[in-house]
Amino acid sequence: MTRALTLAVAMLAAAIAPALAQGQSQRFVSIALHDVVDRREDLSTDAVTTDRIVALFDWMKGDGWTAISIDDVDAARLGRRPLPQKAILLSVDDGYRSLYTRIYPLLKIYRYPIVAALVGSWMAGASGDGALGDDMEPIATVRYGDRNVPRSTFISWAEAREMQASGLVEFASHSYDLHNGLLANPQGNRIPSARTWRYDAASGRYEDEAQYRARIRADLDRARRQMAAELGRPPRTMVWPFGRYTGPALDEARKAGFTHALTLDPEPADTSQPFAIHRYFPNRNPPLGEIADNLRFDVEYPESVRIACLKVDSLAAVQGAAQDEALGRVIEQIRALGPNKVVIDGFAEPPAGAAPTEAYFPNHLWPVKADILSRASWQIRSRAGADVFVRLPANAPPELWADMLRRVPADGIAVEAGALPAAMTDASKTSIRRRRAALDPATLDPQSARALQAFRAAASIAPGLRLLLSVPVLAGPVDWADYTMGPPAGDAAALEADARALRAKGMLRPDIAGHSVLTLPSAPGQQRRAILAAQRQTASAFALCPGNTPLPADPALISAFSSASFPRKP
Repeated sequence: MTRALTLAVAMLAAAIAPALAQGQSQRFVSIALHDVVDRREDLSTDAVTTDRIVALFDWMKGDGWTAISIDDVDAARLGRRPLPQKAILLSVDDGYRSLYTRIYPLLKIYRYPIVAALVGSWMAGASGDGALGDDMEPIATVRYGDRNVPRSTFISWAEAREMQASGLVEFASHSYDLHNGLLANPQGNRIPSARTWRYDAASGRYEDEAQYRARIRADLDRARRQMAAELGRPPRTMVWPFGRYTGPALDEARKAGFTHALTLDPEPADTSQPFAIHRYFPNRNPPLGEIADNLRFDVEYPESVRIACLKVDSLAAVQGAAQDEALGRVIEQIRALGPNKVVIDGFAEPPAGAAPTEAYFPNHLWPVKADILSRASWQIRSRAGADVFVRLPANAPPELWADMLRRVPADGIAVEAGALPAAMTDASKTSIRRRRAALDPATLDPQSARALQAFRAAASIAPGLRLLLSVPVLAGPVDWADYTMGPPAGDAAALEADARALRAKGMLRPDIAGHSVLTLPSAPGQQRRAILAAQRQTASAFALCPGNTPLPADPALISAFSSASFPRKP
């Protein structure tokens, strides 16, 4: 392991250890609101209607919820006072004008505190697009996505100061100018600025670690100076744009003076993790019942996991328009098959009998067969709607995993492990992460120890990363992995027998079932029967790993496999 990577992993462990050592750990929930509009016809993807917010606040009051502040989270973490039983942290991102005109009046009525995140460049505004107002003076505009919008779309600093003075609104940084996408690969994909190492098309080079850190730090410092000047104090909370960030970015936020950070991971938050306060984001104006269900985070039904395995060798064999067309066909195959997770090989298929040595991403260890993995991953995530897990071979050193996560916006990694016992009793994401952080590689067999080291190297770059372990025998979910996947079953009867054995051991109860992934037989005629037989045993997680494209297109198999029809609720 290189010195830089060793230091990064050590810093990640050091960041986790003090919080765990406090011994104060309480679960709470947080919600991420954005814009609020009065009319349904004015809704955007991230907006909700005013009546929905009123209904939410009424429900909170009637159901015994207590809106808490960052001070309350800290008091619980430090053991000064516990959180209420039903604690919720309200947050509002982006600083839309509705924060002042619609949300703030309700806060004064209900006496609810919130955390509101502002984008510095949007608050500053600009004049220069040539638009004139009725008085023939230039209209200040803000670059929002790929268009200019009036500066009045967002609150003013005077309104921010008024809200802060009320004691109900704490302002956080949403960056100065990271709420956008940067060029991330030669093919032209733009990926959230805080998550990607910038690709320079003119030189054909990527940012190095020092350049990436300097860019992030400069932005965070600028935002803090701006907010200190306008509000009289620098922000203590960082709210990552799009919920995307990296380990190095988090490290720079700590150095800049932030003491808390908010994500967009839809799971409960924990007082012991102030730099990973997870939030539920109710987009597309969901009904109150759906919001209430999602805030409880109760597990009524097993997680429905559908994994498709994919190689990108065929994409790397062509360039330009032909590559775009080939990737488009792959995405349509994924959309038709309906997996909610895709495992992609990050390495080129070696000659028969040889170990893989060529990668599909820039790195400092292996030759690059083609720089295609970043584009494939991002396009599959954004266009096919599936989470992407990337797999490297068992002989890949930890540094290679870290290099990959610098270039590839993956949701998780898939790693081969040895035979491991099924020990999961608490399947909450926080508990899995804690067990993984506390695990000593010396207690594992060599292959599983390498898998853990690979994950830690990758997670030093992408802290929210999930882990899929491939094991030779599926005895149930490994308690430090997010998912545990067994080898392909011989036929439908064998898969049913595996599911029956898992059920007999209590491994298919609703909160755990989705963590044990049954890999379908390789014979196409057996796959649909295998799914149906295993489902009768209450299995809910399946993998289809035919190898290279094209993915199966049998309508009967798709109807049984697709995640689009699951979970089935009565």
